[in-house]
Amino acid sequence: CIKHDHIDIELSNQRVLRLNDPRRFGSVLWHDTKQGAIENHKLLCKLAPEPFETIFNGDYLYQKIQHKNVAIKKLIMNNQIVVGAGNIYANEALFNSKIHPSTSGKNLTKPKCQVLVDNIQKVLNDSIEQGGTTLKDFLKPDGKPGYFAQTLNVYGRNNQPCPSCATPIEKIIISQRASFYCPSCQSL
Repeated sequence: CIKHDHIDIELSNQRVLRLNDPRRFGSVLWHDTKQGAIENHKLLCKLAPEPFETIFNGDYLYQKIQHKNVAIKKLIMNNQIVVGAGNIYANEALFNSKIHPSTSGKNLTKPKCQVLVDNIQKVLNDSIEQGGTTLKDFLKPDGKPGYFAQTLNVYGRNNQPCPSCATPIEKIIISQRASFYCPSCQSL
């Protein structure tokens, strides 16, 4: 048993399905199919689409945020708008989209929403291709680190030069989460 292993399920072929969760964000739901489709489970039925589903596009995002006087960073991390755009990836997607994380959702145009959707998908794809983002003790199933952290533009780079313009990266807190941005490339 390793430090962050929380559940082991031994399968009939002697393999083990293990939940290893250093930050304790995960959960396991045991669901009897006699109770209906898993999508109807009370903890899952209100979740928004994942970033790679076809429904998640600029029009969808615009419809969800057009009347929201809430920081876009908070909105794209809301699981009732989109799931899977965690803090690191939200910071990077906003940087790539040239959107300040405090920008009110209602101030984004449809085209800008499409740019943001495209960048959320790109950042997630890039991270997957590089094996994830190892910051502390995250490891891939093969025990090796992910390499996406080496390509981060803003996340965790407070006071370091922006890779685009050399302005120092700044850090603010939005919804109790660290938000990193370039004040020149991502002006309000």
